[in-house]
Amino acid sequence: MATRRATYERRCQSLMKKASELAALPGAEVCVVVYDSEDAGAAAAQPEVWPSAEEAARLFRKLKAMPEGRFKKTMSQLQFLQNRVSKVREQVKKSAVVNGELESSALLHECVAGRRPGLVGVTEKELAGLMDLVEAKMSKVRARLQQLGVGEGAHPRAAPPMENGGELGAVFCSAFEGGDGAGPSGSGCEAIEASNQGCDLGSPWAQE
Repeated sequence: MATRRATYERRCQSLMKKASELAALPGAEVCVVVYDSEDAGAAAAQPEVWPSAEEAARLFRKLKAMPEGRFKKTMSQLQFLQNRVSKVREQVKKSAVVNGELESSALLHECVAGRRPGLVGVTEKELAGLMDLVEAKMSKVRARLQQLGVGEGAHPRAAPPMENGGELGAVFCSAFEGGDGAGPSGSGCEAIEASNQGCDLGSPWAQE
């Protein structure tokens, strides 16, 4: 009991010191009222008050007299913590998305470089992320080819680069195949072949 009382008094002093520091700020009005529920008798009815009982009573009256609209943006400690937890969870979700994209990009580079033959050891989740990334890349390539005005028969079709890129190189080339084998598919496969030949220099998408 004596230890608890000593801890209580020490923390009260620390709390009131912090309150005095807050009160030193311009326009800040602060009071502290602390009841010790463990005390018995008359001592329990006498709270620790800072700066004085009269000043604390004045601030409480001022608080109660404030219009209800002034409290719309106020929140309790529980509400504040719940709000913070919600924001942190959103940040975690965004970070998870970014990390997943980076992992898929690294896996794509390994596949194009031929370091993952047959996609051995790739999990279902990694495959799904890789598929989404490849589809996004192909959409960007098609849009760019349209901007450049690449038309039917503009380039001869190159052979799929199977030596380095393996299955993934074929996937890229097949995405550009037209009905008669002509069209923008040639330029797309040539781009993949060039990236395979220079794969040791880094991923062609590393700077995106």
